[in-house]
Amino acid sequence: MQAALAPDLEREIFRYVQSSPTVNGLRVQPELMDPNITVPACAGGAIEINVQPGARIWGRTTLQLRCAKAGWMVNVPFNIRVFGNYVVASQYLPAGQKLEPGDIRVIEGELSALPDDVLRTPRNAYERVLSRSLQMGSPVGLNDLKESSVIKTGDPVRLVLKGKDFEVSGEGVAQTAGMIGDMVRVRLADGQVLQGRVLRPSVVVVTLE
Repeated sequence: MQAALAPDLEREIFRYVQSSPTVNGLRVQPELMDPNITVPACAGGAIEINVQPGARIWGRTTLQLRCAKAGWMVNVPFNIRVFGNYVVASQYLPAGQKLEPGDIRVIEGELSALPDDVLRTPRNAYERVLSRSLQMGSPVGLNDLKESSVIKTGDPVRLVLKGKDFEVSGEGVAQTAGMIGDMVRVRLADGQVLQGRVLRPSVVVVTLE
C-alpha cells in the first residue's frame, strides 16, 4: 500500500480486505490509486471501512471511509491485488483434447489480473474436453472446457421419440459417442438406426416432424 495514509489506517484497511469473503484467505495487496488523497482526522472516534452493497473487494474497488464522530465520509479508490494458486496448461493443448494430469499444472500468481472463471484446482479440469486450444502457460478457465462424452459407442441408451402429439420411448445401442447436445446414432433391436440429440447421460431424443 502506498504511503499516503496513516499507518494505523493502513493496517485497518489491510485487515478489512483480508477478512472479506471475496478473497477467502488469499494473499492480498491493497494499492492506493491516488497517493495524494487526503483522509481527515477522526478525533475521538474510529474510522469505519465499508464497500458499496454488492461490490467485490477484488481489483479496482472503492472503499468508503467514514467517521461518524466528525460527520465525514471519503471514497478512496484502491486496486486490490489478490494472489493465489491457479491452473495453467503445461504444454500446448489443442481444442478437443481431453485433459489428463500431465496436461496442466498449478502455479501461483495474481488472480485479480486473470479472468473470473480461471480454475483454482486441477480436479475441476480432469475428464473434460477443451473447447479451444491453449498455449503452454495459458490459464485454464471454466469456459474453456466442456464435458467429455456422456454416451460412448456401444452404450445402452433410452431412445425417446417425440412428435407433435405423442412421445414414445424404447431401448437401443449407441453407434457413435457424444456429449450433451450432440447428435448421435442409435441402433434399435430391429436393426433400424436413428439419429437423435443427447439429452442427458443414457438418454437420446429423436424429434419427428
